[in-house]
Amino acid sequence: MYELLCRSSERPWAPQPEKLVAVPDRGASKPLILHMQENRSRLSQDARVCFSVIGLLFMVTSIGPALHGHWLVPAFSILAMAGLTFALDRHVKSMPAQETLELADGRVRHSDSSGRQIELPAFWMRLAAEGRSPSDLRLFLRGRDGSIEFGRCLSLDERRAVAPLVAAALAQARGC
Repeated sequence: MYELLCRSSERPWAPQPEKLVAVPDRGASKPLILHMQENRSRLSQDARVCFSVIGLLFMVTSIGPALHGHWLVPAFSILAMAGLTFALDRHVKSMPAQETLELADGRVRHSDSSGRQIELPAFWMRLAAEGRSPSDLRLFLRGRDGSIEFGRCLSLDERRAVAPLVAAALAQARGC
């Protein structure tokens, strides 16, 4: 999931950027801030049904071997379900991955949830989209001073939607 934000030219020091639609248009260029975050919505009804079906299949497939005296099969099934439940619980409690890409004042700034920050001049930057297959897309901002990969926490459809927005903002930041 992503959100387009903007720092007002009247308050560039503001700690919390405003939503892009809330900033009045004064003809000047608006510094763009793209905040991206991994989607961590709750399990849908279909996902809960799928999880229940997996548990039911584990139980059904372990009944036959248990009746023949093979007690390791039901033990394995119970451990597998416990492992799956533990993994889902840990995943829900962990912080989602986040990235922020800011294009303003001829600079490109990128920061992520692991604490890495990169700032490069926008003049030499160009957007590069790489994909080895139709279901794979990686977005890069490349320039002579370095390269920035962004959108790693977005889904494929979100990356496709963000690419033209970043290209337009990059052109505006370069002054083209």
